[in-house]
Amino acid sequence: MNTAEKTMPEVSFTTSRFGSITVAEDRIISFVQGVPGFERLKRFILIDHDAEGVFRWLQAVDDPAVAFLLTDPNQFRPEYVVPLRKADADCLGVKDPSSLITLVMVCVSHETKELSLNLKGPVVFNAENMLAIQCVLDREDCPSHFPIKI
Repeated sequence: MNTAEKTMPEVSFTTSRFGSITVAEDRIISFVQGVPGFERLKRFILIDHDAEGVFRWLQAVDDPAVAFLLTDPNQFRPEYVVPLRKADADCLGVKDPSSLITLVMVCVSHETKELSLNLKGPVVFNAENMLAIQCVLDREDCPSHFPIKI
């Protein structure tokens, strides 16, 4: 078998929302510090929620019940920028800033069914090495409940 014929090892797991999933090992995102509140979970995958790609699920590989709904904040607030600290950039192994992808968590109010974005806790992914970190921004212009309409 030559190198071109070798297949990437796969990881299979079962989730409470999506059933059984099998993904290539190189598609697994590793959180360098874990997600706040879920520090023990470090391995996740992204699953498209809709055909348009507006929303994605960040599904934990090692806990079938843990998944977060994410979206690109720039679709709802075009001027949104994450001032990535040098320590965070170093943790992510950033060589090319254009390889960074920023998504934010979507919150759904159980009472009103309204959607909001958590702009205070963006998730930054390095597409080159599949590392990620959730930042915590202490800025007035980044609310934890930024209302959106879809």
